[in-house]
Amino acid sequence: MKESIGIPRVYWRKGAWRYMCNQRQKALVGKSWILLGTTKEEALEAFKDWEARLFPKASMGRLFDRYEAEIIPAKPSEATRRANKQELKRLRQVFGECEIEDITVHDIYAFMDARGITSKTQANHELALLKHVFRYAQRWGITERNPADPVSKFKLMPRDRYVTDDEFRIFLRHTTPWVRRYALFKYKTGLRQRDMLTLRLDQLQPQGITLRTSKAKKQAVIPWDDELRRLEAEIQADNLARGHQGPTLFCRKNGEPYDKDHFHSRWQYGMKKAIKEGKIERFTEHDLRAKHATDAERQGLDVQANLQHSDRRTTEIYLRAKQVLKVSALDIEGLLEG
Repeated sequence: MKESIGIPRVYWRKGAWRYMCNQRQKALVGKSWILLGTTKEEALEAFKDWEARLFPKASMGRLFDRYEAEIIPAKPSEATRRANKQELKRLRQVFGECEIEDITVHDIYAFMDARGITSKTQANHELALLKHVFRYAQRWGITERNPADPVSKFKLMPRDRYVTDDEFRIFLRHTTPWVRRYALFKYKTGLRQRDMLTLRLDQLQPQGITLRTSKAKKQAVIPWDDELRRLEAEIQADNLARGHQGPTLFCRKNGEPYDKDHFHSRWQYGMKKAIKEGKIERFTEHDLRAKHATDAERQGLDVQANLQHSDRRTTEIYLRAKQVLKVSALDIEGLLEG
């Protein structure tokens, strides 16, 4: 493979150096790849001629291009890279044609107000990314100020849904067999959805389930017990009965791992069946992680370790929303005498 010539998005392809346009640039110039030349010198000279068309006057568009080319690919988490690209698309729609020095704090608050109508959570994610983009603009000497820094995120109320034991029993009785096994494994281990769906067979070691969690990147081991062993055996037996056992414990009929969309469809089908036949209130897959945490605390277990949180404050916030206060009724007997 040819060594880079030092320009982001320029690759050696089909015997020449070519520039790969992003969606904005593709719309501007009408092509996905731009031929630059067969030598480094030719490519650098040709890129100078194309630069004005690829990067028109709007400096925010250029800043987003550089951030997408240099910073996002270096982020360690695939989920973060994918989410950042989606967030950047939204930011481009609003700020892509603006000059950096023209953007004010008021402009960003206006964006947050408008975006918050659709999704306050996504607005917060996009604001965080915009702040990060501006920090790199400062680092690269493009601007001295970060107009996004003073802008506050929306305060979001943590979800307080707690799935009771009775609800969970009814759900397990009426949902589909696959969702039942998944839900029991989820409740038993408290794992995040991504860690569940990417759990490989080679992580099932004699001492237990070995993990490096997707979010905190911490190593962990979940020791086996009879229930967990039985669940793992039932899941693999079901995989073989339906088709193939792939490299991951939870897999589709063809043995491939579940992606988010396929898993969501299967979970929703099982949930709808339980709601219809069991007459229960809907809850989310993530609510089972919250149930695991709440029940673990009641049993005196180390909830922070179970959830693989790096900060105890995250665990405290997580649990506080699920706790049910015990209110004592006052004695009225004295009031009724005489």
